Amino acid sequence: MPTKRAPRASDNRPFRPAATNRWLAAGTGSALPLIVGYALVAVACGGNEEDVDPDTIVIGAALPFTGEDATIGQNLEQALLLAVEDVNRAGGIAGRRLRVESRDSNSGSRRGLDGLLGLLYKDGVKYLVGPEENELADEIVPDIKGLDVFNVLPGYASPSIERYGHDGAWIRLPPSALAFGCGLSEIARQEEVELANTIVALDDYNQSVASEFTTEFVGIGGEILPQTTVRAGARSYIDRTEKVLGAGADRTLLIVNPTTAARIVTELAVEGLDGDWLLGPMLHTPGFVQNLPYGSLDGTHVLSPTLSLASECENKPTDYRGHLDCGRDNAEAFSAHFARRWSGDRPFPAAYFYYDGVVLLAMALNYVAASGDLDPRADDLHSGLLEMIEDASEWGRWDDLGAVMDEVSGGTPVAYAGAAAEYHFDKHGAAIHLVFDSWRIERQEYVDDGALQARCLRQPK
Repeated sequence: MPTKRAPRASDNRPFRPAATNRWLAAGTGSALPLIVGYALVAVACGGNEEDVDPDTIVIGAALPFTGEDATIGQNLEQALLLAVEDVNRAGGIAGRRLRVESRDSNSGSRRGLDGLLGLLYKDGVKYLVGPEENELADEIVPDIKGLDVFNVLPGYASPSIERYGHDGAWIRLPPSALAFGCGLSEIARQEEVELANTIVALDDYNQSVASEFTTEFVGIGGEILPQTTVRAGARSYIDRTEKVLGAGADRTLLIVNPTTAARIVTELAVEGLDGDWLLGPMLHTPGFVQNLPYGSLDGTHVLSPTLSLASECENKPTDYRGHLDCGRDNAEAFSAHFARRWSGDRPFPAAYFYYDGVVLLAMALNYVAASGDLDPRADDLHSGLLEMIEDASEWGRWDDLGAVMDEVSGGTPVAYAGAAAEYHFDKHGAAIHLVFDSWRIERQEYVDDGALQARCLRQPK
């Protein structure tokens, strides 16, 4: 049963077409697209259509099965499928089952956008998980609004969210760019860094994290040298990066995608240059360190969202910043659950948020269904989810979904203790995180360096 709640305290380059009226047909009640042919290029990874119950609720997902981020796509889909199985086993949504229909985002390319739009227009999904890529998520804002879709954003590089009127709605599960900037600033403080510079990718997400880091680091008395920007996919970066390392900073924040980071570090190693680095959040990912010259990043720190629940960490004031003692029992239990289902595969850290996204969506659908709304508008579902969390007096766990769904189906608000977090949200639907897992790279592996609590000088709006 739920437990008592604690007190609240190129082709592979992103494509950005000119604006179109591709969603206008939805205004007449039809999901027929004005742009033709999306489904012809989309690759479905869902179930066999001949076996689909017409009453099934379909959740669309855009995942990087190909392209630069292809190493994580299958693992993220496994998390979604596992969540759907668990929700269906717990009774589904007012007796209706869930199903996932996946498309390849191609790591943010034009082909990925086509597949994503196919989900929205041809398949007519009302509930969308992803995309992982910031550019694609920004690109489809008019479509989410025009089709009144509820969009769950579980990816680290998901854009920040705010309310865009009463059509369409978003929730964001991982830490924000502001939170990551605070966390990276805290690591710099822990390492007594006084002078820092940055190498940053030319994309919205990494630029945002770098900006937040700069603001927070200067706010705690640090000094920042001018940043250097780089484009993904360049043949060489050595001319720019040699100058950065020669500037005399105590640490250089490397905030780019894994492929670009590996090329930068490798080029410098070939030239006999060793940097003193601090790594952005995209660089705690499977395979990255294996693509580096041996020992080239030993001793370097990187952050990821903590997979410890708040109730597993020692109780510290909200203005505390520094290391925390935290348990990992919940994360280990979910990892074992995942491995049992997928023949020993273990979830990547991002997969925890993908699992939680489906469960939170299912909880909210059951909660609003208890009031008689079986087909809620996205805005009403968004309000219902926030109400369900904020008004709850008890926590419901991911591994007790039968009891959780019974409670919310009866109209009782229940907060969610998920695979990744005990969730609190701001008024826009962005999850609030200020505790991270800190990792140190040693011998081509990430070594657990404990949990870290950050404190932002500038509070979220």
